[in-house]
Amino acid sequence: MVIMVFIEALGPALVSIWFAIGALAALIVSFIPKVPFWVEIIVFVVVSLIALITIRPISKKLLKRNTVKSNVDSYIGKRGLLQEEISPFSAGSCKINDVLWTAVSNDDKETIAKGSVVEVVTIVGNKLVVKKVEEK
Repeated sequence: MVIMVFIEALGPALVSIWFAIGALAALIVSFIPKVPFWVEIIVFVVVSLIALITIRPISKKLLKRNTVKSNVDSYIGKRGLLQEEISPFSAGSCKINDVLWTAVSNDDKETIAKGSVVEVVTIVGNKLVVKKVEEK
């Protein structure tokens, strides 16, 4: 049990604490006279699983780290000017913040003309997935 807690203290995430809790319960059961070894194992497994199922979601929420978008993720939702036409069978190019990106349409059947204003929906690999912004 002490080893499990020590291993847990070394890591940045809660991984083995559930087994330490199960080991503590099995240790307590081992002090009861005439309890078979298999009962200790069952207690260890059951308590570990219960701890994992009940405590993990709570601890995950409490220990949630603030995720910071990378510079690429910041492009999602931005608008850009299409430099080359996008067709169902070929990618075009889009300029956002003076950076030229390869772009594809989020609608596989849509052709978007050069000079159109597009909005970034997502990023797949090194390509922007865009949709045409409807002019009002």
